Amino acid sequence: MAVTPAAVQLADYTGFLIRRAQQLHAAVWQREASAEFTSVQFGALNLVHANPGIDQRTLGEHLKLDRSTIADVCARLERRGLIMRDRDSADQRRNVLSLTEQGQAVLVDLVPRADRVHEVLIGRLSQPDRAELHRLLILLLARG
Repeated sequence: MAVTPAAVQLADYTGFLIRRAQQLHAAVWQREASAEFTSVQFGALNLVHANPGIDQRTLGEHLKLDRSTIADVCARLERRGLIMRDRDSADQRRNVLSLTEQGQAVLVDLVPRADRVHEVLIGRLSQPDRAELHRLLILLLARG
């Protein structure tokens, strides 16, 4: 005869809390930053701006995205006229990326909105709690 397990408190599981935190982030991003651009697209635009000529594979590594996902993100940004993808003349397998003027304008518009998302998410935390949350997330992700 099978034993029925005792009910558990989902909030006792870190994975449940992380998923809920991601849901909160997505909702706040859409409300405060953009319903048109995702936070991943913002991250891609920001990294291309900070690293002119970055290749698509390296961009994916920085964003922790697999090859097919980063290819899709870049294709969407290119279709919208925000980035240019050019074949590297030294290695035709590589796509090097650059922001267009429109991409630069979108990024300039999104940065203060992303700052607002950050503040909405952690605004009720004290400075020491903010630092501790950040430290613990970095530690958790470094072990993953």
